[in-house]
Amino acid sequence: MTRYLPIAVRAFTEAGTSPRRKHRISKSGRTQGWSGPSRVLILDCETETAGHGQHLSFGSYRYCALDTDDGLELLEEGLFHADELATRDPDGYAVLHAYAGEQSLPLLRRRVFVERVLWRAAYKVRAWVVGFNLPFDLSRLAIAFGEGRGRYAGGHSLVLWNYLDEDGAWREDRYRPRVLIKSIDSKRAFIGFSQRRDPDRDDQIPEDSSDGKPDGGYKFRGNFVDLRTLAFALTNRSHSLASACKTFRVEQQKHRVEQHGVITPEYIDYNRQDVRATGALLEALLAEYRRHPIVLSPTKAYSPAAIAKAYLKAMGIQKPLERQPDFPREVLGAAMVAYYGGRAECRIRCCPVPVVYVDFLSMYPTVNTLMGLWRYVIAERIAAVDATEKIRELVEQVTVDACFDRSFWPQLLTLVQVEPAGDVLPTRADYGENGQWQIGLNPLHSDIELWYALADVIASTLLTGRPPKIVRAIQLVPEGEQADLRPIRLAGEVEINPTKDDFFATLIEQRRQTTARGDLPPADRERIRTFLKVLANSGCYGIFAEINRDELGARQPVTIHGLNDPFTQKLATVEAPGEYSFPPLAACITGAARLMLALLERLVTDVGGSYAFCDTDSLAIIATPEGGTVACPGGPLRKADNRESVRALSYGDVDAIIDRFAGVNPYDPELVPGSILELEEWNFDPETGERRHLYCYAVSAKRYALYNLDGFGGPVLRKWSEHGLGHLLNPLDPDADDRDLARHVWQEILDDVLGFGSCSTVNG
Repeated sequence: MTRYLPIAVRAFTEAGTSPRRKHRISKSGRTQGWSGPSRVLILDCETETAGHGQHLSFGSYRYCALDTDDGLELLEEGLFHADELATRDPDGYAVLHAYAGEQSLPLLRRRVFVERVLWRAAYKVRAWVVGFNLPFDLSRLAIAFGEGRGRYAGGHSLVLWNYLDEDGAWREDRYRPRVLIKSIDSKRAFIGFSQRRDPDRDDQIPEDSSDGKPDGGYKFRGNFVDLRTLAFALTNRSHSLASACKTFRVEQQKHRVEQHGVITPEYIDYNRQDVRATGALLEALLAEYRRHPIVLSPTKAYSPAAIAKAYLKAMGIQKPLERQPDFPREVLGAAMVAYYGGRAECRIRCCPVPVVYVDFLSMYPTVNTLMGLWRYVIAERIAAVDATEKIRELVEQVTVDACFDRSFWPQLLTLVQVEPAGDVLPTRADYGENGQWQIGLNPLHSDIELWYALADVIASTLLTGRPPKIVRAIQLVPEGEQADLRPIRLAGEVEINPTKDDFFATLIEQRRQTTARGDLPPADRERIRTFLKVLANSGCYGIFAEINRDELGARQPVTIHGLNDPFTQKLATVEAPGEYSFPPLAACITGAARLMLALLERLVTDVGGSYAFCDTDSLAIIATPEGGTVACPGGPLRKADNRESVRALSYGDVDAIIDRFAGVNPYDPELVPGSILELEEWNFDPETGERRHLYCYAVSAKRYALYNLDGFGGPVLRKWSEHGLGHLLNPLDPDADDRDLARHVWQEILDDVLGFGSCSTVNG
């Protein structure tokens, strides 16, 4: 029975707003670089005991000079406390007061601290304000808050400064700025000062001013550095202060304390040590950051993608929509309609099955290299050429074997308009009919012509055995080469010349080569490998798909390009493309990744196999050492006892499929030999390295666990997903980075499913 659901597509939007202020360009053509501040203010706050809210109790700070080698010199250290602490917690206040006297430390009320220390350092001196999870500490200093506006819409506007008026009432000091915070996720937030009333002339001198003159339109936003964010940008990992200090080999480690919230000398020591560890971590992170030949200030390094974009700038690569402002909006709209994320689905739900877990080597860099995408990144222009007849012929004749010819892949930088009639294509639909739009891959019927990446059209052809009806095809063609491209050294070690080297291939090849370099200390090898992995993951796809929500204030006319002719609608927000956003590339990259998965699916099903789930670049293939059948409710086969089942491939069958993908390995075979499809580590015993039975239990897309069985048949967890189980924040301990909650939940689920109570072991 055919069931029709509403579907949604994306669009490219443009508002008639004034352009954003651009970076100043020096005579050399390079954007002016960042320089470290002369002063740094590091702070950390402690709060009341649980059950009383997380109001400020006390905190400590260190005000330091930062030398040219990024070393900190302590200028002043002190303690501060809640304005009403002496009344609210007289015993705690007495301990704090005695401690400050014994240690010869200044002890300041909150309002005195923000006026004498924070205001002078952060605003007048323009010092960096540094903390770990800085939004939390700044919010503890606030006495009131409101809703953020403009760029900070959806965030908070914090009041830190107040004064006593002539009537004896405390009022907000409008001659001091508010602190604006808008969270992006658990690791990142935009932080800045608001405009204050009647700023001094010195406050209106831009930080990148060449003449030192005030600019009446300039607003100093402050320099806030959350080390949780900077550590994430450098590693693509979520860190606690303890794990970040360990990762960057900081000697000043975070201490532990028996009890939080009760002011004791030990608790004050703990807080001061956190500030010392934060300062030492800042030194380590800046030393690491200095290795990168980029001009992005650490105060703006919000993610690995920000660093990736800074590398493109360092190579002299211009932003696509700025270097080609006349690129057809029709094609940008078609590309947004064609854009979907990675493919993730669950095929065998709530049934334990044996699997072999395989994934592709660096999926996005790999398909980028196969398609020759770097030529488009460095091109002077990209032409959009009608290729309808050529693409119709290609799709009608395509075979699985043709897709394993490397010369096939460069043709995939093409957008195709089709009339869906049962074709298996990505769809954004309201599957639950509850107003939530989700992406699925399913037979699609539509009376409206839709745009897709050519790779999706070919994938449908391979999976259904018939080509979709193609209405129109637009192929992207690179023309010329940008001037002023420059070579750089990645992480200060790996040289790349953008005119000669394929950036995407170099990242993967050099990462493999770095592993074998005996001339580097182990710590440096790991540092470079980690960075190259981070840069590959962040710079090979996401930056081309970046779309930012811009608040327009009042409703303004916004032009919308998508399915049909453009139209205009008045909106208060608009989706603005990021710096290196170029929807046609983004649509083709993710489409190529889905095609790679479709090829793998075809090879598995062609030999009678099936799979439990797929997730962007991986597949859990139903398999046992010798093959056979596996019990599975709803399966098309029958076991000897008449139970429904599916066929399990043998390990030999899976190995043959893996070998097939060696033919599309686009890398230097001496650096990256063999297949781009690999057996993941979870398929092997963690102690002996021998291949062993791996099992899968999947609940839904992106919610699964992989496990072995112990000698008693109990589950031993190897890999588990965290979606829906605190993958953003551990609800039991937001500062934790061990992910124990997700592990314990999956252990309970598997123990229950397999009937082993709570006695089974766990091997993370």
